[in-house]
Amino acid sequence: MSLNGNKNEVDKIDIAITTLISAVNKHLPRNSRYLLDMLKEEYPTIKAKDGNEYIIERKELEFIASYLNDDELKDFPIPILLEMCDIGGKTLVYIRNKKHADFIKRAFGFDRFVNGVLVLETYEMGKIRRKLKTATQVMFNVLE
Repeated sequence: MSLNGNKNEVDKIDIAITTLISAVNKHLPRNSRYLLDMLKEEYPTIKAKDGNEYIIERKELEFIASYLNDDELKDFPIPILLEMCDIGGKTLVYIRNKKHADFIKRAFGFDRFVNGVLVLETYEMGKIRRKLKTATQVMFNVLE
């Protein structure tokens, strides 16, 4: 079946892919929360788009805080979003939030920025996820 020239079929496929990615990303937070506020709680949590509430480990929040100054603590959003992007058949990880990217650079030493976005290879994400399993969220995106 050829899709050349059949815009309706291409549109249907695009809608299906968008719907699938939304379903895969339903674990993402409805809203970020600030690190300083979460450190004040005994059991800090994030509410996801799917309605579930996820506990963020205190030791992970304290690890993040150890790399930030007092001003950064006030408005550092949790969770840290790691965006997996398929670009022409190659998967890369983007950290678009500048505060997240600066923290990742300080804490893990990654320093590959493209147009202000920290770019990681997928194997590099493992080092971050092992240390920050609950304070990071992996989201999926497809870029053309």
